[in-house]
Amino acid sequence: MKKLFLVLLILYNCIQIFAQSQSEKINLLILTQKYSEALSKSEELINTYPDNAYFHYQNSMVNKLMYRYPQAFISIQNALNLEPENIEFLTEYAILLEKKEKEKEATEIFSLVFDKNNNHFYSGIWLGNHYLKAKKFDDALNVLNQLYSNDTLNAYVTRSIGLCWYKKGDSKNSKLWFFKAIQLDSTDIKAYKYLFSTYAAKEEFDLAFQTIDRAIEIEPQDKSLYVLKGDLHVIRNHHYKAVDAYLKAYELDIKDEEVLRKLGLSYFKTEKFDKAKYFLLLSDKVAMNLEVYKHLGLVYRRENKPDSSTLYFEKALDILRTDNNTLFDIYIDIAENHLGLGNYRHTIMWYERALNLELMGIWSVSSKNGILIDLASVYSDKMNDKQKAIEYLKKVTNDNSIILLNKENYYSYAQKEISRLKEELFFEGKL
Repeated sequence: MKKLFLVLLILYNCIQIFAQSQSEKINLLILTQKYSEALSKSEELINTYPDNAYFHYQNSMVNKLMYRYPQAFISIQNALNLEPENIEFLTEYAILLEKKEKEKEATEIFSLVFDKNNNHFYSGIWLGNHYLKAKKFDDALNVLNQLYSNDTLNAYVTRSIGLCWYKKGDSKNSKLWFFKAIQLDSTDIKAYKYLFSTYAAKEEFDLAFQTIDRAIEIEPQDKSLYVLKGDLHVIRNHHYKAVDAYLKAYELDIKDEEVLRKLGLSYFKTEKFDKAKYFLLLSDKVAMNLEVYKHLGLVYRRENKPDSSTLYFEKALDILRTDNNTLFDIYIDIAENHLGLGNYRHTIMWYERALNLELMGIWSVSSKNGILIDLASVYSDKMNDKQKAIEYLKKVTNDNSIILLNKENYYSYAQKEISRLKEELFFEGKL
């Protein structure tokens, strides 16, 4: 009897050793990206050892790597049926739930895994990122602080904690944790970017520029760093300096639409209109953009090319949706182009379109009063229709606007114009 038991024990150990060696072969095939071979081998082993949960788990991983998610899902469920408490199996199951866009269920499984083992890095990081995206910053901090207590030298976790505080609007704590992340990894460019953003948000501009310059020293080929630097110069209305920063980014990537656009806009602000047009036209070849079209329209107007100017203003209209305030400005620009060409009927049509828009903000009525005065001017000065001009001016007198026009408010200006036009009509015998 003892001999039989010994034989069975030896046989069992041999089977286990064989199974282990086959499992290692599959892992090697996965590492070398020979997924078809790994899949074939794992299916063969499952047929031979259907009660081996790990073989089902490996089969799930291979199917996932081959983007065969339904098959991967079946395999991991088979593995969990055999070992329902296995943390690695549960993690794989949660990953596949995420692939199936079942984020709520994935969150529940990752939470279960992390509750079982708060040293489990993958589930902790996943939960931290999930809570960050969901703006549940306290939940994110709870998870990330547990990870940090297990590994205080992990720069990624440290930076993520800093990001939580940044999102919560706590600049003091965010700076503290970003500093820690940089101390742990002095090449962590993301930590520098976040620290830069923290300083910029608090208008600590000197420290912000020192931070981004340090990041550039570490990673001079990262164009996004020059873009960030340029953006901060733009915020400060230092467009000459912004151009210098954007040009550095342009040297690294001459086809980046964002860089081309921002260069063009900053050149426009510095009144380098030829260069502005050059870069804005390059940007337009890559992607459609409202600001690009608006500013190209303005550039061509400066060049006294109202047809080209109107073309770009109308392109801007094509990509506008519900931003009526921007639409209002563009309608006015088009109207003024037609006015310059002497197309007074078209001028009136575009001014009327502007008037028909529902505007947002405290300036909406005053903005429309300005258009009413412009329309009155077109009718009286260009079309010699003083009666029509008076009609528009009377609409202005319904609103005692505080906005000044030639040191007078719209109301008093309109009243004086009405009196002047009526006097002229009287002497012309038309009243």
